[in-house]
Amino acid sequence: MPPISIDIAAAALLTGTALFQPHLATSRPDTPWLPVLAALLGLAVAVRRPAPIPALLLAVLATAGADPLGVMEPALAAILLTAYTVGTVSERATAAAVAIGCAVLLCAGFAVAERLLALDSQGGPVPSVIGVLAGIAVGQATTTRRLLLVALKERALRAELALEEEARRRVAEERMHIAREVHDLVAHHISVVNVQAGVAAHLLRERPEAAGEALGHVRTAARTVLDELGAVLDVLRGSGDPRAPLEPLPGLADLDRLIDSFGGAGLRVDRTVSGAPRSCPPAVDLCAYRILQESLTNARKYGRGRAKVTMSYTDQELTINVRNECADARERDVPGTGHGLVGMRERIASVGGTLVAGPASAGEFAVLARLPLDGSHLTDGNRDDPSVAR
Repeated sequence: MPPISIDIAAAALLTGTALFQPHLATSRPDTPWLPVLAALLGLAVAVRRPAPIPALLLAVLATAGADPLGVMEPALAAILLTAYTVGTVSERATAAAVAIGCAVLLCAGFAVAERLLALDSQGGPVPSVIGVLAGIAVGQATTTRRLLLVALKERALRAELALEEEARRRVAEERMHIAREVHDLVAHHISVVNVQAGVAAHLLRERPEAAGEALGHVRTAARTVLDELGAVLDVLRGSGDPRAPLEPLPGLADLDRLIDSFGGAGLRVDRTVSGAPRSCPPAVDLCAYRILQESLTNARKYGRGRAKVTMSYTDQELTINVRNECADARERDVPGTGHGLVGMRERIASVGGTLVAGPASAGEFAVLARLPLDGSHLTDGNRDDPSVAR
């Protein structure tokens, strides 16, 4: 039912009660003001929503004459309804001003009504004043509670949206992490396939009987790529296949095997370690392995077949320096894309390390990475060479 219909029904009930209540009394006043007063009370209730303050003032004026006529119950009902409406739609200062004004108006109105009607007041203005104050206070409390509920819902909605945004951000970061992993694991083995395929093509023309070993390397590298890509896809799909490979992520403990794989691809790696090797945090361990893998892959692609790896341990950090002689553009197997260095920068930044990569002296290319071992973030030398785009 629409609110206006409810108000009209309440107004009709209130008007009827005000008209017939005096007839139930043993002695009722004989005055023509009763229908006027009943009509004013009904009108105040009917218009309380579109015009709350005028409706309250109208109810106050009618109530001033209701007490001498003995119809205070309908008048108090009208006071409470209109005052409640004013409290729900008004600011706190406005509601306080209206309450004070109505209290003063009631006190003055009761005195005037007694003289006009020539009747004595039965209860005085106090019940009416209390009705005005109570109605406005309840209306204000109801509005405050409603606003509080709205604020709580908005806060809960913002928190939910923030959680969803955080989830989307984490998904995007995980996708970037997976993309880097796929690039790192594929680039090395494809490089091996490329080199060994070239060797096999050369041997097939001159020494066909020796080409089998090179083709075996090609097959092993290709199978490794397929297995590792399959493992990544199993993780992404969440297949739960118990036969899916669950090998741990590589680290510096696998460095010998990595260097041996490059040796099979035709890259000679000279390694030097200074300081006391120590265990690294898992993220740093994986990062160091991937930096060495990417650096040696680039050295194999763009160098002359030899690379120098220097690793230095201190209590605070691990320093990795990979240097190789740069080959001429016509000697390279494939052109550079720059994605490898971008991936290294992102990976090192994720663990709080620093990277410097670029041409060095004597026609060499150098990659210098510093990785924290104590959980801190390095700040010195965190500058990438912008001229390098391999």
